[in-house]
Amino acid sequence: MAMIEFIIVFALGWIIGWRINDALRTAAIRALLKELGVTDQDLRAAAARNGIILADAPDTAADTTVVEVRLEQEGNQIYAYRKSDSTFLGQGSDTDSLIERLNQNLTPCRVVVSKEDGADLLQKSHT
Repeated sequence: MAMIEFIIVFALGWIIGWRINDALRTAAIRALLKELGVTDQDLRAAAARNGIILADAPDTAADTTVVEVRLEQEGNQIYAYRKSDSTFLGQGSDTDSLIERLNQNLTPCRVVVSKEDGADLLQKSHT
């Protein structure tokens, strides 16, 4: 009977130690990212650029269609095109109006814009 108790105690210690180690690593990484000024949005954008699907993000479910978009700016207008076939998807004078137009023109999907396709246009002020 002592051997079974030893195995149980060892297994529980292993599991608890694993969880504590995981929690400490997560806390350390979060503190480091916060200190470096990396936001949750930055991490999600990096994941999207690299094709990583985040399990806790409801908008990245496996059945969600992914639409890769290319952005161009002419004057004060931002134009959005489907990257695969250059289909015009919408335009706006700022980020909010462009997103509103894309929401009207696209069925529920996840829109991905890589840096080389104009993602920086969504971060600038376009008024």
